Amino acid sequence: MMLRTLFTENTTDRLALLIAWLFALVIVLHPIFDYDLYWHLANGREMIQSGRIISEEVFSFTHFGEKFENHEWLAQIIFYLIWQAMGPYGLLGLKLLITTIIVFLGYRTARALGSQPWLAALLCVFAVLAGFGRYIERPELFSLLNLTLISFILYGYRAGRFSQGILWFIPPILVAWNSLHGAVYGLAFLSIFVAGENIKHFFPMLRREHANDQNELHMLNLCYALTMLAMLIDPFGLRSYGVFFRILGDTLGNEGNVTTDILEYMPITILWRGFIPFICLLAWAALLALRHIRRIDITQLILLLFFGAIAIRYCRVTGVTSIVLAPVIASLMAITARQSASRLRQALVITMMLLTTIFVVGYSYIVKFSNVASPLFAFGYHLDDSYFPVGSVRFVQAVGLNGNYYNTGNFGSYLSYFSAPERKIFQYNIPLFGNTGRFVNQPEELTRWNINYAFVSRPDELAILFPVNQWAQIYREPPGTTLVLRRTPQNQALIQQYEQHFFYPTDKTDALYTQAEDTRILPRMTEEIGIYLAFRKDQRIADFWAEILAANPDLRTHPRIQQLLQQTLKYNNSSKLVQLVG
Repeated sequence: MMLRTLFTENTTDRLALLIAWLFALVIVLHPIFDYDLYWHLANGREMIQSGRIISEEVFSFTHFGEKFENHEWLAQIIFYLIWQAMGPYGLLGLKLLITTIIVFLGYRTARALGSQPWLAALLCVFAVLAGFGRYIERPELFSLLNLTLISFILYGYRAGRFSQGILWFIPPILVAWNSLHGAVYGLAFLSIFVAGENIKHFFPMLRREHANDQNELHMLNLCYALTMLAMLIDPFGLRSYGVFFRILGDTLGNEGNVTTDILEYMPITILWRGFIPFICLLAWAALLALRHIRRIDITQLILLLFFGAIAIRYCRVTGVTSIVLAPVIASLMAITARQSASRLRQALVITMMLLTTIFVVGYSYIVKFSNVASPLFAFGYHLDDSYFPVGSVRFVQAVGLNGNYYNTGNFGSYLSYFSAPERKIFQYNIPLFGNTGRFVNQPEELTRWNINYAFVSRPDELAILFPVNQWAQIYREPPGTTLVLRRTPQNQALIQQYEQHFFYPTDKTDALYTQAEDTRILPRMTEEIGIYLAFRKDQRIADFWAEILAANPDLRTHPRIQQLLQQTLKYNNSSKLVQLVG
């Protein structure tokens, strides 16, 4: 019965679902980028190699061995295995697969709650658009998937589409979810759903259109009890939720670093421009709830109030809240449709649907294909590593820099994968390392770590912590990364060979040509460009360098430039450079 209900669809259903899939996949197709990604990969690699679950810091020399609640260990292993087998496109494929399942389950849930095919499809696409900033290659994907699955099971069971046996999938789902991303959203959803159904049973005056009979409610309560028992027995269950309580404590106490220094823990009222689709989806649900306040299901009302409130307070919750809102809207729109007996009301409903469709399509186009689209979320499927110190890491490995190093906080993830364990990082995520920008105001605290070199991206760090009279800038790369080396006698030979005086890779091409006209600096600038290209791909700079060398044969024949020319071809396939080498 369950499988027959799950896959029984007519032609309209198939067409509506297909269109929803296509729109949703376009929305989530953007460059593969996340600051946390490489930290998850590094943990996954460490667990595979060591054969144990990592629950302490192992990549830094500043907090080595410090315990933390790793509620994502299983997802980290899965991510690393996929990355190892198929690279970044394997993770992209995983995201697209999860999105496809989310849309399918969300569609079937909306249909079970009374939505017509096109409304169900619209709600699925709207939910993905409202939370599209959370559909990135990170363990949170499993929370989006599992919440959709739990919602599908509970609503389907309540509607009589599934037998009681479907409930026994919930405990193992929640237990697995614990180790994939922490099942706090699932526990909240399940607890509210079960509480709402019990409220309707014991307070008949709150019943609206549906109330479970005694046996159905008994099975639901039994499932909830077994789920909680399984979570308590699971060694990575409720006891791993310390990080969530710490975040809540920071909020209630109005102190701490997590909720004040990490963007995704800030309220959407501050960052509202990036959450316009979510605000519209939430407003749609809220207005419908007010319109049908006497008929709204109490379970859905509590879900709307709870998840809506935490999403407003923590913008990172917008993804899961969008999934919660879609069935609520589906139910309320079903009530609206039944009450729209007159042609005028039917026309109003159709107009609302058309306006919503225009908004979803129009906003999707703006964020994916227009000139104002953010490069992080515009349509694309390539690996975007332009925000990481790619060339600097290769440079350090090539010249053999050693000793302790400092890194700007955001770089810790990338360095933990590509630099550790040979070279341990200085800092990374705020919950474990504290405010990563605090050293600008406390430079004396940095002195006790005996730093020899540093990966720096913040201008204030560069100016205050690493002034040029004490530190040499030996490698620069966009969008603003600088590798600095302490001016010591031991480092003098490297500084003399690699210190950057004239070349900035972020300079516009016209400015570079102007510099190149100065014959006094041209030889050194040419060498600095070659050093930059020897460790990082940059088509614009490679073409510029090739033109400068072609116009100055005496520079091109210099042994050092010849050596750099050979090295640049490893990362730059500029046809102009190839011709010079040939």
